Amino acid sequence: MTSQTDPTTPVREPLQARSRASWERVLTAGRALLEEGGYEALTINEVCRRAHVAPPSIYARVDGRVELFRAVYERTMHEVVATEDELFAGASGSVADAIAATAGVFERHSALLRAIIHRAVDDPWLLQHGAVMSRRLQERVSATLPIEDAELASSIARLVYTECAFRTMYGPAFWSETGETLEEFATRITILVQRILAAPSP
Repeated sequence: MTSQTDPTTPVREPLQARSRASWERVLTAGRALLEEGGYEALTINEVCRRAHVAPPSIYARVDGRVELFRAVYERTMHEVVATEDELFAGASGSVADAIAATAGVFERHSALLRAIIHRAVDDPWLLQHGAVMSRRLQERVSATLPIEDAELASSIARLVYTECAFRTMYGPAFWSETGETLEEFATRITILVQRILAAPSP
């Protein structure tokens, strides 16, 4: 994860309490817009309207829409990591627990992650930084799985991640008209992984 001192994502941090409060409203409004309508909805004008700030308040911190998006992204990734910490702390090291924790992270932040994944197709910076975050989560899943073979654990973790990302992008009803609850999804993937692990080696 980058920090807000990274030269590729320059944010001129507010010093006064009033300015900090305004900037927090900007970031909160920016996240809400991403969740509601993706990157296209994140405009300076709409953020200003929702955060009750004037455009100069934003341009004092960042140089435009792209940098504003990156600031919102970095802030929200801290929240996603906090969710990872929470959910994986309760994982006992079983296949079911590792999958439930991973699915829970995606489910809790589904609207945000959907917008980010969609935007990454057209944003090389986001694709690069998103890949770092994704590999970090994949390694966490791999370390949680009760699989001694590190290469196999990594492959299984990537399978779990891919399934969760696909569900996030296209919704729980893509493969079934009736949809699939989070519990049903986690159970299906758990059974799949257990069958893979039980299959004889080629």
